[in-house]
Amino acid sequence: MVFDRVLVATLMPAWPLLDGEEKPAVVTEVVASVTQAIADAPIHIRLAVRSVSILLSLCVFLISASAGGPLASSLRAEKFYTLLQRSPGPIRSVLRLYRSMTLLAFYEQTPVAAKLLSVRTTGKQKAST
Repeated sequence: MVFDRVLVATLMPAWPLLDGEEKPAVVTEVVASVTQAIADAPIHIRLAVRSVSILLSLCVFLISASAGGPLASSLRAEKFYTLLQRSPGPIRSVLRLYRSMTLLAFYEQTPVAAKLLSVRTTGKQKAST
């Protein structure tokens, strides 16, 4: 859904750095994974998450509309999310759900895992020399 895309795109980790063509493919896969996970949830959870996510994504869209680029957009969204983390109730819970599912799906992607493994291998080689 479009609401998932807005939220997931702003919750994606900045590291490891992905190449220009890898990033859109990873974002698409992560959005699909998050959307599917929500679709598989029981109806009472799905309805609550969808109703809150519509509100959240509209706010994020309005906040980042004049940001001037994806990095500025993400920074504005992160400040908004930090504010929401302090709020009580379902908004904070839905935000944590999206953040958790986005991180899990992101680190499961093949290009991301390959970059993490190459950093790990390079670190071990430096330590052994």
